[in-house]
Amino acid sequence: MNNKSSIYISTFKRKGGEGLKTKIITDTNRKQYESLFVELGDNENPLIVYFENIQNWVLFTDLRILFSNEGVDAFFNISDIIEVTPAIEEEFKNKVMNKEEFTRLKVKTRNSDYFICKLEPGLPYQGFYQMLHFIKTKNTDPN
Repeated sequence: MNNKSSIYISTFKRKGGEGLKTKIITDTNRKQYESLFVELGDNENPLIVYFENIQNWVLFTDLRILFSNEGVDAFFNISDIIEVTPAIEEEFKNKVMNKEEFTRLKVKTRNSDYFICKLEPGLPYQGFYQMLHFIKTKNTDPN
């Protein structure tokens, strides 16, 4: 586990937290999500998972975010995150007006790719948003 993992997890917990489908990965629940870990590198540690079903999930590791949206898999390195915002356009298209019900974050990476991560609404969404915002700030801080 890299030295920032505990900071990521504590930010997630302090600014939001676990939900019914969003869990911090521990020794007790690790087996439940093992099918998602097959893509991980040898030195990569899973930290937080949102698992709706095998077609829709997000796995946050100490190095990357891997996700599947309607069965379309993608990933990006957390060190490449330069912008994180609620995906307001997408939410409004689906008639979601209350920010407490938002489920999508729009993440921009260094090569200007945008990714939409669909998450559990409420505290898990808030926790993920704040955690990714913290990472973005570290990535874009000139010092």
